[in-house]
Amino acid sequence: MIQIIPRYVIIIIFLFSCLDDTDDDTFTTTGGDTSTTTGGDAFPVNILFGSVSDTLIEILINTPYDIAGFQFDISNVILSDASGGLAEEAGFNVSTGESTVLGVSFVGNVIPAGSNSVLTNLSYTATASEFCIDGVVLSNPDANAINYELGDCIEY
Repeated sequence: MIQIIPRYVIIIIFLFSCLDDTDDDTFTTTGGDTSTTTGGDAFPVNILFGSVSDTLIEILINTPYDIAGFQFDISNVILSDASGGLAEEAGFNVSTGESTVLGVSFVGNVIPAGSNSVLTNLSYTATASEFCIDGVVLSNPDANAINYELGDCIEY
C-alpha cells in the first residue's frame, strides 16, 4: 500500500504541472461541438478515434512534439484496460479509471515528435451509443501544456 501512494503523488504532481494558467490561451469549438482546439501553438497535436469494435477503441495521435504525458476522458464508456500503441512502445504506464485514461513515463521516456499512429487501445463497455474524447491534458518533457485538436465524436 505504501508503494502505491508515491505513484499517485507523482501522477498528481504531473497533472498539476500540466495546467497552463497563462492568459493567452484560447478555446474554440467547431463542427457541432465535436472538434476542439486549445492554446496557441501553430501545429496542434491531433487526437482522434481510430477503429472501434464492441469491446475495443483505438485512440490515434499525430504529434509534432515530444509527449511526456497525457490524460483524457472518453464519454459514455466504462474503461477496463489500456494496452499497446505508441504509449506502450515508449514504456509509458497507462492506467484507466471509469472513463479516464492517464499515461506517463516514470523514467522520462517520451512519445517522439513526428509520431502518427495508435496512441493506445482501450477495452471498454459502452453506456451510450455516442463516444467523445474530452478533458485532454498533454504535457511536453518540460511539463508544459501542449496545444491539441480533437477529432469528431463517434457513434457505435
